[in-house]
Amino acid sequence: DKTTTAMNTTLRCFAGRAAAARTSVHSHHLTSKSQQQLAFVSSLHSPSTSTWLSSIYSARSFSAASTEQAPEIKLYQYHICPFCNITKSVLSYAKLDYEKVEVNPLTKQELKPWSGDYKKVPIAVIDEEQVNGSEPIIDALLDTQYVQQFLQSRWNDEASDKDAMTMQQFQNSENSQKWMRYAVDDLAALLYPNICGTLGDSYDAFSYVKNVDSFTGGQKISIQMLGSLAMYFAASRVKSKRNITDEKKALKEALDKFEHEGLDDGKLSYCSGVSTPDLGDVAVFGVLYSVNGLQAHTDSIQLRGGPVKEWYDRMHISVMGEKAQHQIKLGVTCD
Repeated sequence: DKTTTAMNTTLRCFAGRAAAARTSVHSHHLTSKSQQQLAFVSSLHSPSTSTWLSSIYSARSFSAASTEQAPEIKLYQYHICPFCNITKSVLSYAKLDYEKVEVNPLTKQELKPWSGDYKKVPIAVIDEEQVNGSEPIIDALLDTQYVQQFLQSRWNDEASDKDAMTMQQFQNSENSQKWMRYAVDDLAALLYPNICGTLGDSYDAFSYVKNVDSFTGGQKISIQMLGSLAMYFAASRVKSKRNITDEKKALKEALDKFEHEGLDDGKLSYCSGVSTPDLGDVAVFGVLYSVNGLQAHTDSIQLRGGPVKEWYDRMHISVMGEKAQHQIKLGVTCD
């Protein structure tokens, strides 16, 4: 029946994303548009900062374009998807403006019919070109001349010449790749059982739909009801596949590893080992930020405290441009 079909669709999407290390790339041009029509993307404003520079030059796909030109970026996503939040964290860290489209996890109507056979998220449309999956999207952005120049300028400003990050170190160093893989392969999968371990928790995790203006009232109800049920079963499958008996303990142990090996028990400001974060830092932050406002976030960041919370607060400023406001319970804020 329709209910079972919707549940199975959502199960395949979320469980598949939790188990997969990477997503495939399927790129094609959606429409034709003159390169000269590319517009400057307006500045992105943050509550604690003035103006964030937000333009990007797509050197790989549009090598003929001027470095002054910035392509339009549209990101199709699920609000609580850790892979989508890794992508958004990279976009924010590079101060890139983009249009965000929330996808209905039951119907995926927003992806039809233009996305072809690929029906997972995130999908980015960068200046009319479709790029599928968080890692291919990140690679495409970091490969552009504009982003490389912007980030190098940022790193030079934030650190001494001796300590300044390089693009090679940021993206491809052994350390960066180690914690990128940790974020994608391990930490992201552990979040599903922690936010959807019970039907009540799963229902709360889908409360974000109340703030999605593009969804109708009926869609919001159906997504929260059916989506939370499907995610609950998907989380159970993740636990079974990874032999997890205590999801909270498993998440704690994963963060213990990050604290000990990545942050050297608090001796390092970032797992990059220098005074600015690398891609591994940004990816781990993105995964944890995806559950912001949920009990799993309270448990893993606020109540845990110590080096992980201190690192998270530094990353929040570096990525989001503002100080993190930690909500514990009953609307109480703690710094």
